[in-house]
Amino acid sequence: MEEVRELEYTGKLFCGIISSNFGKKYVTPLKKLVNNVLHDEGALIYVYNEKKDKPDLKSMGKYFKIDMEEKYKNGQLTFVCSEEKFLDNGLLSLDKIIDFYEKEIDSYKEKGFEKIIVYTTRDSFYTSRVKGEELCTLHKKMKKICRQKNIMVVIKYIIDDFHEKDFLSLITLHDLFVLEDSSGGNVYTYLELIKTSLINLSIRQRQQEEYERELKRIENLKTLGELSESMSHDFNNILATIVGFSQMCLLKEKDEEVKKYLNTIYKTALDGKAMMNKIQSYIKGSYNAKKEIHGLNDLVKDSVDMIDHGVIEMDRKNTGDVKLIKELNSRKCIYCNEFEIRQVILNILLNAVDSITCDGVVKIKTYDKGKNSFIEVEDTGIGIEEDMLEKIFDPFFTTKGEHGTGLGLNIVKKVLNEHCADIKVESQVNKGSKFTIIFPSTTKEQLKVAEEEEEYKTVANILVVDDKYIVAKSIKEMVSLLNMNADVETRGEKVMSRLSEKEYDLIICDYSMPYKNGIEVSQKVKKEYPNKPFILLTGFVDDIVENCDTIDYILNKPCTVEELSDTIGKALKIVDVVKNKSYNIS
Repeated sequence: MEEVRELEYTGKLFCGIISSNFGKKYVTPLKKLVNNVLHDEGALIYVYNEKKDKPDLKSMGKYFKIDMEEKYKNGQLTFVCSEEKFLDNGLLSLDKIIDFYEKEIDSYKEKGFEKIIVYTTRDSFYTSRVKGEELCTLHKKMKKICRQKNIMVVIKYIIDDFHEKDFLSLITLHDLFVLEDSSGGNVYTYLELIKTSLINLSIRQRQQEEYERELKRIENLKTLGELSESMSHDFNNILATIVGFSQMCLLKEKDEEVKKYLNTIYKTALDGKAMMNKIQSYIKGSYNAKKEIHGLNDLVKDSVDMIDHGVIEMDRKNTGDVKLIKELNSRKCIYCNEFEIRQVILNILLNAVDSITCDGVVKIKTYDKGKNSFIEVEDTGIGIEEDMLEKIFDPFFTTKGEHGTGLGLNIVKKVLNEHCADIKVESQVNKGSKFTIIFPSTTKEQLKVAEEEEEYKTVANILVVDDKYIVAKSIKEMVSLLNMNADVETRGEKVMSRLSEKEYDLIICDYSMPYKNGIEVSQKVKKEYPNKPFILLTGFVDDIVENCDTIDYILNKPCTVEELSDTIGKALKIVDVVKNKSYNIS
């Protein structure tokens, strides 16, 4: 690191301070210098440019940490305004400036002052009134006085107010420079300043090249984002079908083993939905994970079911078997994002399985202790060395070599932090590891306010519009589970004719369709039927309908029966208010 040097008093020193209009009123490097000189019975000649810049003794005293009023009474301070003393008919008199400095310095010398500082500023007050070569001549004369009278001159330059050529001619006159910054500034000789400038130019050139590379990368990411958005929409269509039909099968199936497999398919599809929503939200620059109340045991059961078949009957290369033991004793619920916490549990479970090189056991436990709830995953695997325990949650740290990314446990840690939960690890080499997740106490009263469900009596008619028939059919089947009627239309341009043939209480319409998209269909519908609720079904993120007043509600694909029921219920309340009509949703 470069050693920071402070500005010290030196006779015959002609010093420049390079600052800007964003700099402070008083230059930080002067603080210690002025303090030392005035304490040592020295003098300060302070030349300010305009009347409005007149220094205040009290504020100066606080800044320089010295009693300026006392020093002023002692005759150690001189304040002069250039606007009042050196202007002749609006023009600066350079002869007056030089004459003033010589007389004032001589006066201090006669009084016995050995250390004298002249401090002044060059900004637009000077550059607008004096040509560059004239200012250079003035400074040469000031430097000569500095040498002859053995004093120190400090000139602060507001570099924003200078033309480059004029400024370059001035800086060659100085013995030392201070580059002012937020921390104060450092002192340089002329050669050191050139060296520093060249280094900074080199750094700036490298930063420019990196900036241009970053722009290209961002452009590529933008293209990738647009491609990902399109792919996400198509993938959400697939998930909508899986979610819809798997949930219908769960409601109709009687065989418990089949229901178990169907539930795994359903939950996995929901995780896929959550993952796609997360990708889309990140593309748009925001992600807000929805949290709800979930039973801790239910989360663990679902996670275990997703890997149970693979763990128990996996074809392991070393022919070893893994026994999975569940001890679920928690009776509490937690407020969480179901998808994220399930991924946390799955990640730790799979790591436990991977750690077992021969026959072994993975035990997962839930329990409540005090006000907290716990999940423990314990294995009889190879364990983790003590010096690695502190690193396992670091990004890109892995013990799996090329087979690991080093991101799994880092993501686990981040998710748990977002849920105000903690995770602890215990491990012994060749004996196994135990991961303990601690969820803080949250009462049901804090988490959820029970809502009374309204009973609707009349069966509603719904028009489902989607160019993908299989998606529309899955929505229709889900609507039927709510004891409501639904018809399917695959062409957006035919919606108006369908509405003229039959009365529909609301419309559920896909956004992305050929010829007419969902927003265009809503505009047509609302023009003729302004009170008819319109639900937009979309696999894209919500901001596509920003400032669109023809969409009443948005339903993200894929959706569950519960989400569909909730959105339809809200939409039908519009009709309930307008027509005094009630509906049956069960």
